Amino acid sequence: MSKGSVAVSKSERYELMYVKLFWAIIGIVFVYSLTGKLWNTVEIINKKTIISDIIIFLSVIVLNLLKLRQIKAKLIDTAQIYLVMRLFELTFFIFIISFFNIGYWGYGFVICPIAITSLCKGRSPALKMAVYVFSLDLLLNAGKAYLYPGFNINDSVSEYIFYIGFFYVFLIFVVIYCDGIYKDSIKVDRENKGLLEELREKYVQIAAAQDEIQNQYEKSKETNTKLEDVNKELTKKVGEFYTLQQISQAISSIFDINELLKFVSDIILGVMGVSNSTIIMLDESKKRLKIHTTNIRDKTEISILNDNINCEVLFDVLSSGKPILNNFVDSDEYVFAKGREVSSLICIPLLTKARKYGLVLIEHKYYNAFDNENVRLLDIIGQQVGIAIENAELYQQMQEFARIDGLTGIYNRLYFQERYEMEFSKAVDEKYELSLAIFDVDYFKRFNDTYGHLFGDKVIRTIAELVSSSLRSTDIIARYGGEEFIILFPHTSLSEAHEKVESLRSIISQAIIKDELITASMTASFGISNYPECTVSPKELLKSADTALYEAKASGRNCVKIADTELLNAGMQFLQLNNQ
Repeated sequence: MSKGSVAVSKSERYELMYVKLFWAIIGIVFVYSLTGKLWNTVEIINKKTIISDIIIFLSVIVLNLLKLRQIKAKLIDTAQIYLVMRLFELTFFIFIISFFNIGYWGYGFVICPIAITSLCKGRSPALKMAVYVFSLDLLLNAGKAYLYPGFNINDSVSEYIFYIGFFYVFLIFVVIYCDGIYKDSIKVDRENKGLLEELREKYVQIAAAQDEIQNQYEKSKETNTKLEDVNKELTKKVGEFYTLQQISQAISSIFDINELLKFVSDIILGVMGVSNSTIIMLDESKKRLKIHTTNIRDKTEISILNDNINCEVLFDVLSSGKPILNNFVDSDEYVFAKGREVSSLICIPLLTKARKYGLVLIEHKYYNAFDNENVRLLDIIGQQVGIAIENAELYQQMQEFARIDGLTGIYNRLYFQERYEMEFSKAVDEKYELSLAIFDVDYFKRFNDTYGHLFGDKVIRTIAELVSSSLRSTDIIARYGGEEFIILFPHTSLSEAHEKVESLRSIISQAIIKDELITASMTASFGISNYPECTVSPKELLKSADTALYEAKASGRNCVKIADTELLNAGMQFLQLNNQ
């Protein structure tokens, strides 16, 4: 049924069909009757007969209009109204048949209402209406015989009984036939109703299943949303874990602070996707902040940052140990951002319980670029980096301890040997002169035997301090063993080395050592050699300087001797002869 249509009952359908059929039949009958009477030239036209036909026709029209109105008003299915309408209709037809001389064929109009009643209501009400019609017909015919004395009842009774008997037998047959159709329709209606109920149940089940599916879908959608959130959080945590793992590995493997901080800056740039990452270190001696590592390449920006980095807001972060987050940077508050494209920033301190090292400053050109999670991650990184710097410094101190002689504070023999080989190779590659001096304290055993070993240690420390304080920053001094020392002079000729060593010898000889009641002086003997003037190999350079030292001791000590160059010249001549 289309949207907006009104359901039509079985009774309404039958009644509408009956009305249309009845109009067609009565119209045909009326026209046939009227034209036959008007054009019949043998008989005299009876005006009363024509008028009666018109009255009958109009009455039928009124009756059918009333029925149509009841059908449209949906009153036809009401039992009382249906019964009254049907009885009135049958009474009207019997009255017309009896008093207007329609003839026996008019009983055919009685069959349709009763047949429709049997189709719509069943056999019982239809048979009752047939009995009512039969009784009314007998009554009206008896009345007609009484009202019209001229009516020959003896001549009409046999004919009347024949036609009436035939009519009512046929009527009963029609009623029984229509009742069969009625019962079949009732059975079909019941089956349809059962099917409809099943369909309704199926529809309810399907609707319930759809609701269940919808609920499951919503739950699944909600679960998927939660899983997506969990996956995002897990991805973020994995990224944080990876970052912290990389930094932890750096802590355990990178002991150079410069390399470590460069690595951390690269990690921050890669993981957090920031515009700028800058690591700022604190110079404790000057109480000043300075840029250590940054990815900023613009010289103007670096200059602005460097000139304004020692501001109150950054020192507050370092002193309080609390990070700052600002997603709407005001350059009046953060002067180091003035004239630079900085809209959001995070600053966290690099510190441990023992020391404050500096700051990590990350910046972004977009507003509202950071959140508390970024601060939390960067703060963890800062703590790790603080520990890493502390470990690197401890490592460097350990390295220094391994290089330094415990008594004198200058380099030991092992570290000197490493530096010596490096410097010699460098001198050969870059073709510059390298001078070497070896010296020891004259009559050192006498100090130990006379004043004790503690005073002897003081003598060694004093000489180390005097010599090291008189050397250049590029010169290298080390304790070579016992009371023996060694000095390496890069970029120094033999004559320059001799002049410098002579000055050192003089300083030592003029020094006085005091220890409570003990006062003593000391002297030292020196041997000098040079590359390439005296020798061309590192081993020979050491050997020639050591030989010169023995010559100084043999010459009476407290003097400086230069390695003999004759051996070198002889060796060079021998090599040339072999090459020829």
